[in-house]
Amino acid sequence: MMRKHLKPPGFLLAIILSLALATFFVKLNITKNDTAKDDTTKNDTVTKVSLDHGINLNKPIIDISGWQLPSEMDYDTLSQQINGVIVRVQHGISMKKKNNAADQNGKDKAMDTHIQEFQKRNVPVAVYAFVNGTSNAEMRQEAKKFYERAEKYKPTYWWLDVEEVTMKQNFNQGIEAFRDELAKLGAKNIGIYTQDWFVTANQLDVTPFSSVWLAHYGGNTGYWDASPNTTIPYDLHQYTDKGRLNGFNGSLDFNRVANIEDYNKLFNHGQLVK
Repeated sequence: MMRKHLKPPGFLLAIILSLALATFFVKLNITKNDTAKDDTTKNDTVTKVSLDHGINLNKPIIDISGWQLPSEMDYDTLSQQINGVIVRVQHGISMKKKNNAADQNGKDKAMDTHIQEFQKRNVPVAVYAFVNGTSNAEMRQEAKKFYERAEKYKPTYWWLDVEEVTMKQNFNQGIEAFRDELAKLGAKNIGIYTQDWFVTANQLDVTPFSSVWLAHYGGNTGYWDASPNTTIPYDLHQYTDKGRLNGFNGSLDFNRVANIEDYNKLFNHGQLVK
């Protein structure tokens, strides 16, 4: 079934209701604990509540790379305006052409600085890798480098950026080889970034992934004005590459989640991973 996305008025109402329910269940939790102290023979099941830690879902989640130069970013100002950041770790493991955003070995030039600066400011950080392997063996090598480069930062989620068909045959097998190798190395939360039309056109199997991140820009106005019209269940939506925030004099990719449950799933309840 297609995920239902909230329209702005319903969106705000949903947040209010969510907070009210959270408060109710927390009170219920306390009541049950107090009752248990008085009656040791009781074994009530306590309802666990996912707290939102003051998350404002109207704030965007941004994804960035070496194309957004650290020297041009005011991390203090940016950190106050976002709910999370997804940082590129690599564009494959080798670059055929040199560019200002990645080294010859594919590593993003700004990944360490971006991750460190946002984590210093308590912004939850996930990571992504542009998938570029031309064989199962290359896919596994890319996964190993991805893990080696990012594991020390304990990202909340690991994303495979799948935008191009890089294998002439068995592309699904290649993507699965990447995901499988990453999981074997110890990554727990592994998702795939793509577009709904790309999934359909290339018959991609996204079911092995624990989350799907879809790009769908609508009018690409810099604001959320459309959601993917798809039957693919997804948790994160990239809705523009023309977002603007104080602290960076350039355009940014903006992403959104539909509800606090999806946010908690992708960004560890708004807490840094220990």
